[in-house]
Amino acid sequence: MGKADLLFSKRIYIDQLYDLYSPLLTEKQREAWELHTFSDLSLAETAEKMGTSRQAVFDLISRSRDRLEELEGLLGFFKRESTLKNDLALLRREIRPTGDPREKN
Repeated sequence: MGKADLLFSKRIYIDQLYDLYSPLLTEKQREAWELHTFSDLSLAETAEKMGTSRQAVFDLISRSRDRLEELEGLLGFFKRESTLKNDLALLRREIRPTGDPREKN
């Protein structure tokens, strides 16, 4: 897996953590995150919208990312959900008769 793939995987992982844990961030952290990530604004554009500095937005987003990873470490909801999905897929493969057209290789 190349560096770009790793960065993309990390981005998806962090966005999934945001989906799970965003209610536990501060209002300012959520606002900065959503403007920068979901509205695809630059740090400077986000800062302008929020009436603050680019550095403040950078700090908010960095602290948000750190907090999301901290929450996953403490609560582990993402890991549990992933494990359950994998277990369910395994069970489905086990109970499906051989030659079932729905079976994926």
